[in-house]
Amino acid sequence: MENSLKGLMLAAGIIITCIIISLGFYIAREARDTASEGTGQINQLQAEFTDASKTMYDGTEVSGSEVLNVIRKFSDETMGILVQTNKNKTYYNYNFDVDKGELGKALDNSYKNAQDVASDKYINPTARFQGSIVKDVNGTIIGIVFAQV
Repeated sequence: MENSLKGLMLAAGIIITCIIISLGFYIAREARDTASEGTGQINQLQAEFTDASKTMYDGTEVSGSEVLNVIRKFSDETMGILVQTNKNKTYYNYNFDVDKGELGKALDNSYKNAQDVASDKYINPTARFQGSIVKDVNGTIIGIVFAQV
């Protein structure tokens, strides 16, 4: 009788140990999946915050001085800025195709040309501009368009 009781206790201990180990593996797998999902969400939020500095100009009316600030602010990024004044239109940083959403070649147009009153590329700081963004087929912002209103 004593041997059978010891055998039953040993079997119960083995079963309980297997259940605990199985629960441990289940919890570890769930934690890994949750962490992976959280990482994906964090990456998505980071991409949205990165683009927020550009998307804020979409559909917004800004002054010419703000357009000059945008040209200077994004001068080191791989994107273009198109400024359409009543006189002409000028690309800064890169040219791009608004309709196709394709980024072109790098340009030499400098911020100083936009400030020179004698230049035909002059941007009047008090003028009003309507902003819009241009994206490529992947949804990446490749340009900002400012049209004088």
